[in-house]
Amino acid sequence: MLRVSHIQRFCLHDGPGLRTTVFLQGCSLRCWWCHNPEAQAMRADHARDWEVATLAAELLRDERWWRAGGAAGVQVGGVTLSGGEPLLQAQGAGELLDCLGGHGTHRVVETAGAAPRQAFETLLPRVELWLYDLKSVDDKVFRAGTGGEAITPMNNLAWLLDETAAEVRVRLPVIHGFNNDDTQLQRMADWLSRRRRRPIVEPLAGHMVNKPGAARETWPVASPQVDASMMNHVRQLLAHAGLEIL
Repeated sequence: MLRVSHIQRFCLHDGPGLRTTVFLQGCSLRCWWCHNPEAQAMRADHARDWEVATLAAELLRDERWWRAGGAAGVQVGGVTLSGGEPLLQAQGAGELLDCLGGHGTHRVVETAGAAPRQAFETLLPRVELWLYDLKSVDDKVFRAGTGGEAITPMNNLAWLLDETAAEVRVRLPVIHGFNNDDTQLQRMADWLSRRRRRPIVEPLAGHMVNKPGAARETWPVASPQVDASMMNHVRQLLAHAGLEIL
């Protein structure tokens, strides 16, 4: 059984090719800039519980579209599990990925890493690509912005990069007033550059989302989105640390 927030089809930014993205319900973090705040609570009126086999059959209806991309010269797509935090439903997610893998489906998991190591070990052989959000390596900053601890996501990402052969793309959301200053960016760049396998890094311009609550209100008011100049600066800083930028 899997609790699903929603399913989105024809996605272009959740992994290679044309994809169907399943947003699983429930997250251990409370990032104030979250694009899917409705998926944070484990229980929500809009969420639906799916039997794994039924959900797999629903997703495989899109298989012709994933394959059509390959015929058009675009990389063949597949299914991405996102959220929320898909690692919080690792058992059901693993069963779903097994069903999809049996049909040759390309499987991606998008995670913020705030989950037990056992969840990563469960999904590791079932995932072709990890999209891993790195928000901060400063525990004080991380805690203030997300409500969680930085050490768990850092340890899980280090394990993937240092001790496995998993394909990992690090996504770095650049958020005004949170991690867009040079000190925070340099610390993340240096930490990534020390990994045994340096990952490809994809900087993403983050939005300021006007969510209610004290966590959001503690941060300075800023523009809705970081601008092109800031993103160019971020890319240059990451590249200077020897990281490959997407």
